[in-house]
Amino acid sequence: MLPRMIDVARAKLPGGDIGQYQIGLGMSGLVLRHLGMEVDEFVECVRNANDEADVVAQLIGRKTDREHRALSLRLRRVTAADVPPDLRESFERFYGADLPASRRVFDILEEDDARAFGPK
Repeated sequence: MLPRMIDVARAKLPGGDIGQYQIGLGMSGLVLRHLGMEVDEFVECVRNANDEADVVAQLIGRKTDREHRALSLRLRRVTAADVPPDLRESFERFYGADLPASRRVFDILEEDDARAFGPK
């Protein structure tokens, strides 16, 4: 999730084009809450970093390895059925309304990245 968030944060910087993407809602909102950060603070962290490794180095000390692993496990289990009502409309607009409830959100995001940017 973090590489995707870094890319979106870069798109929010001068000269970037965020397009339809957002940060601070849904999965990225959970990550920011976990890190104890606001969107603007995260974007500033990305602005000041030399690369993704530098962003990670700045963020890693905010929680223990165990807490990071717990969040990772939690995020990997989030399904389309878990999308909260206040985000459902925009989620369905971006990814479709006919997704199976058991479909993992990470799989949906990876497919969206592949459509937008080509295969890895």
